[in-house]
Amino acid sequence: MYKQLILGAAVSLALASGVVLAKDVPADLGEKLKPLFGGAPDSLKATPLDGLFEAKFGGDILYVSSDGRYIMTGEMIDAETRVSLTEQSRSTDRKELVNTIDAGKTVEFKAKGEEKHVLYAFTDVDCPFCVKLHREVPALNEQGVTVRYLAYPRAGVGSPAYKKMVNVWCAEDKQDAMTKVKNGEEIAAKDCENPVAADFDLGRKLGVNGTPALLTTDGMMIPGYRPADQLVKMLDSAKTAAN
Repeated sequence: MYKQLILGAAVSLALASGVVLAKDVPADLGEKLKPLFGGAPDSLKATPLDGLFEAKFGGDILYVSSDGRYIMTGEMIDAETRVSLTEQSRSTDRKELVNTIDAGKTVEFKAKGEEKHVLYAFTDVDCPFCVKLHREVPALNEQGVTVRYLAYPRAGVGSPAYKKMVNVWCAEDKQDAMTKVKNGEEIAAKDCENPVAADFDLGRKLGVNGTPALLTTDGMMIPGYRPADQLVKMLDSAKTAAN
């Protein structure tokens, strides 16, 4: 709420200061932001508020006035619909990245019967809540949810967790290896071409800062552990809202 108030106050200040109202992104706005951020934004687009533009720098979203003088952070909320336009923008970016994921490089636990949802899960095999979530996977599968694991060793590439996940992804039976490691069992050390480092980089691009981090095909991010029944309700609700 405080962020919203600050954003609103800053917008009022910008408009009261004679900022030119415009719906098209000023041609020189990216150049004006370069000195402040060390480079041009990844994208610039208009917002529903005249004279205010959305600038993306990696996973960060900022709002800037048309002359580049005023810069604001926080959530932009549509008070009428109570929808966060900022989160909508993040979801769009996440959805685009999800569409680049090669399902064949994930450790997949398929839904039983009709597949109703696909859930990507950034995991660290040494994370207690990831272990807890893994125990919910059979229940998720029974309720039509396919779980595709992506590697996210929180301590980074080269860490003990990273090496364990390389062993999982290089195992002949990846599903069995994942379950064994999460149960605290040792598996054979193996090396092969694997996506663990690439998954970790993808997670950082998506703003993952803890595990488990769950991602839907529509770009919704669900941080932290949730029991299976709660996750299914969230997925069903999101699907209904999208339709």
